[in-house]
Amino acid sequence: MRLLVAEGNSAEGRRRIESFAGQSPSQSYAAVLRELAPDATIDIAFPAEADARLPAPLDSYDGVAVTGSSLTIHLREPESLRQVEFARAVFVLGLPMFGSCWGLQLATVAAGGEVRANPRGREIAFARKVTLTEAGRAHPLHAGRPLAFDAPAIHADEVATLPTGATVTATNAMSAVQAAEIRVGASVVWAVQYHPEYSLADVAAVIRRYGQRLVDDGLFAKPADLEAYARDLLTLEAEPARRDIAWRFDIDAELREPAARRREIANWLERQALRRG
Repeated sequence: MRLLVAEGNSAEGRRRIESFAGQSPSQSYAAVLRELAPDATIDIAFPAEADARLPAPLDSYDGVAVTGSSLTIHLREPESLRQVEFARAVFVLGLPMFGSCWGLQLATVAAGGEVRANPRGREIAFARKVTLTEAGRAHPLHAGRPLAFDAPAIHADEVATLPTGATVTATNAMSAVQAAEIRVGASVVWAVQYHPEYSLADVAAVIRRYGQRLVDDGLFAKPADLEAYARDLLTLEAEPARRDIAWRFDIDAELREPAARRREIANWLERQALRRG
């Protein structure tokens, strides 16, 4: 099996994330895929860049996974529009695609839907009470998930209108579309608005990266509180048995355990990419 990870960020956005997280989203995503599919070949591409070149012909891949991004797709930045064209090339070839956060928004726009700024504001750290729809309860994307669960998340935009041929599989109070299947020609996209690839350490890095903006939004009273929250998440990542931290922040097994957090990615690998490979 050969998989391609498509980095959703511009070069500048990638550098900023690396300064907080220690690696780019595509690097961390590729590491997760290697853990889940150790025999697979994992390549990385940067379709936001004007001079982007793929490591191998696109039709040589068995699936494409799209990372999150700090871009805003409804602003139609050049970096975003290049990725829309990349997604459409994936659709033409009928390749399976998995999208996290930006990946859902990208697939939506590339297939003819719309994305907007979320009128309810930013969903950050964790998407709470993500609930499977009737279609989602039977969908293999969510096999092994409970009816409702929490998941790592960071986004200020949301899907406003899904394209024709799409099915909502999960929702919550912050976003009507927390997960969906999008069918375009022979291509099937499984995508989520949350980040199943994120660890608690990744969430801590996001909190630190947004910093003062979260204080200004009223999510933390002062920067010291934000830093304490990030440190607690890092501690829980290193010491999963710390019930005091898990209880204080309502972090259950669906968030603490890597296999539970990554369930949708593992399902996509087994049900989509591996079958093609």
